[in-house]
Amino acid sequence: MLLNRSRATEIMARENIDAMVAALPINFYYLSDYWGLFNTAGGYDGAYMALLPKHEDAEPALIVPALELRRVVTKGTWIQSVQGFSTPADELAADGVLQGVPYTGWLPREGADLSELEQSWVNIVAEKGHQVAANAFWALARAIREAGLESARIATDEPRLQGWLAACGLNNIRCEYRVDLFNETRLVKTPDEIALLKTAARINENALLAAADSMCVGATWQEIESVYMTEMAKQGGRGVYLMCGVGELPNREIRQGEPVLFDALGQYEHYHGDFGRCVVVGEPTAEHRQRHQAICTGWEAAQAWLKPGVRYSDVSSAVGKVIRQAGFSGFRDPIVHSLGLEHTDDPKPPGVQPQDKPDQTLLEGMVVNVDMPHTELGWGSVHMEDTVMITADGCERLASADFGLRIVR
Repeated sequence: MLLNRSRATEIMARENIDAMVAALPINFYYLSDYWGLFNTAGGYDGAYMALLPKHEDAEPALIVPALELRRVVTKGTWIQSVQGFSTPADELAADGVLQGVPYTGWLPREGADLSELEQSWVNIVAEKGHQVAANAFWALARAIREAGLESARIATDEPRLQGWLAACGLNNIRCEYRVDLFNETRLVKTPDEIALLKTAARINENALLAAADSMCVGATWQEIESVYMTEMAKQGGRGVYLMCGVGELPNREIRQGEPVLFDALGQYEHYHGDFGRCVVVGEPTAEHRQRHQAICTGWEAAQAWLKPGVRYSDVSSAVGKVIRQAGFSGFRDPIVHSLGLEHTDDPKPPGVQPQDKPDQTLLEGMVVNVDMPHTELGWGSVHMEDTVMITADGCERLASADFGLRIVR
């Protein structure tokens, strides 16, 4: 179970919220453990929603297209109330919900010996297919009524929800766009999330190191990134990006002796691995070695700060100071950020650049990265980044690679 339900309940109680409704893919997945077939860029708008009431005696609900009823059985969800929807049938059901055309799906061959999974497909369609709603909004309205939330105050990540529910006759509900509450809930990971993040860290690390080892003079960044993407796919993950700086290579190709930062972001089961190292083809200069060592010294110092009760800003300030004192005078304070279903899982206001977010206090169960890149035009770039889980009295690394300067000869 991905959802930290006790934390979600505490946050809803604090904010006087009766329920949360997720429509964004990552929040829908987080609340339900189910990733919709069309929950991708270019997918269908408003087709998936999850309802999580504050009180455990009210029924959570999963809203999916009827054609995915079988897939829900295959992939699984902890939510018992699965509400399907199909094409409008232009008639009201007994509960006042606009009915959808009954869903039958693909019929089994007469007399066939069905597998256990195939039989479960037949069973869920038989159970749910005749009571589908006309669309996702009517399906959600049915779930809200069944949970006794017709006059609820709902936190949602979908600003149009109030209007959608009003069109279904739920005029007494108050919907508030509070995407920050979903992020805040997700900050403290469950054991199942930690397991996924550990796998994501391991395969992302492996893919970055393979890409680094493939580096050669004259190689383009696209060629190196392709190695990374391929290695992620081989391990069952998906690469998001491999970065050497926002402007990419300063000469558009790798040069002998030039310091290059590697920053890899990849996914496993939609959870992210985020990892960075320093790489060079040929012999590094004394300055390159000294700067790399200063960053390593900063990472060592970070261990004393990565524990419950310490703020991101305290970690950043302390580590930046140590690195500059180690002789790397131009180094900026590093960025500390949460990691999970988003590259930065922290609550963040819209319209800001990626590193702008509210300062957070570290809590046991959080997973964070200390991000330490440096680029100097006319010289090159260096980096060090690892993922840690905050424990009761410190932290635990999720990656396993050493901190040595990667030298390709």
